[in-house]
Amino acid sequence: MKLTDQQRPLPSPSVPASGEGGFSLLELIVSSVILMIVVGVAVNYIAVATQRSKVEQTKVDLTQEGRAFVDEFERDIHQAGYPGCAVFNTGGNCSAHLNDGTMAAGLVLVSNTQIILEGDADGDGVVDSIQYRLVDSAGNFPPTESCPCTVQRSQVAKVAGTAPTAQATNFSQELQNVVNSGVPPAGSVYGGGLPIAGNVLFAGGSSNDAYYAAVSTFKDSPLISVFDQNGSVIALPVDDTTLAGQMALANIKSVRLTINLLGSGTSGYDIKNGVRPVVTLVGNGRRNN
Repeated sequence: MKLTDQQRPLPSPSVPASGEGGFSLLELIVSSVILMIVVGVAVNYIAVATQRSKVEQTKVDLTQEGRAFVDEFERDIHQAGYPGCAVFNTGGNCSAHLNDGTMAAGLVLVSNTQIILEGDADGDGVVDSIQYRLVDSAGNFPPTESCPCTVQRSQVAKVAGTAPTAQATNFSQELQNVVNSGVPPAGSVYGGGLPIAGNVLFAGGSSNDAYYAAVSTFKDSPLISVFDQNGSVIALPVDDTTLAGQMALANIKSVRLTINLLGSGTSGYDIKNGVRPVVTLVGNGRRNN
């Protein structure tokens, strides 16, 4: 007997196979672990990129601070000796007028760690006594202990009747993190640098001196060097207290300021290798005739 459509039984609903209705617990755990690994890698990458960006910013800051200091040094050298003996009717006896308040003596004293000069630094008609000096990490001058050291700058109005080497000082500017302090022996260009204090942040904490000063010229470069008209190095120190010293000062045609800067060990170092940024700046001030 043929059944009509109304008489035919309805098909039974299909039952999904086991596991086809969602994720198992194991699948969820594996997915979570993979997600955590991916997020961890991304976070670590961002942290490293941020730290390295900080290192580059530290290097930029060191360069800007050092460049500003070097530029001012060069300007001071250019103004050294103005207004000088030629401006006044001294009868050619300039030495007798070195203590005059209106006449600049020019270069007064030069060593590898100090320079004293006179000149109208601001163009205001007032002769200034200007001094740069290097002090060690303990604030000693001459520097005797260790670096990082500090270069200090003083500028005061020249006082008449006081010898150029005895003028008062006012050290109101400074540049920190300087690590070169060389006082070369006679006949040498480099040598005599102070050790760099502290330990590196890797390799079991070996000394900063062993790592950063592995190239001896890094710490043995003198802060100040002077050259004659032929580019030959003039032995230091020299000052104007003797006739021989005055003649040596007169032979100086250019003064070089070399600054090696080392980033702070508490900020700005590379998080991957612990190395601190290093910046070297050189300024050459040529004396005007």
